[in-house]
Amino acid sequence: MLPTGVGLKKQGANNGATTAFLISTPESGVDSIAITYALLDPIMTVARPVVAFITAVVAGVAANLLGRGGNHGAVAPDLTCPVGLL
Repeated sequence: MLPTGVGLKKQGANNGATTAFLISTPESGVDSIAITYALLDPIMTVARPVVAFITAVVAGVAANLLGRGGNHGAVAPDLTCPVGLL
């Protein structure tokens, strides 16, 4: 998950998008939802991905609004990634 987050950042994603990805990914994985279903009831199984989405959106917006002032640490996008090329 962390290498993917770094890759998102290198390709030009802002802090909010990267933060939202890093928060929502472990909370909404298939294994996480399966464990929730096994240990808790179906209501919590449905609530967990919904709350993960809400938490990620709030954290992403907060990272964009409350982040560093200015664009001091801007990273140039790495457009050399061969995604989708076979």
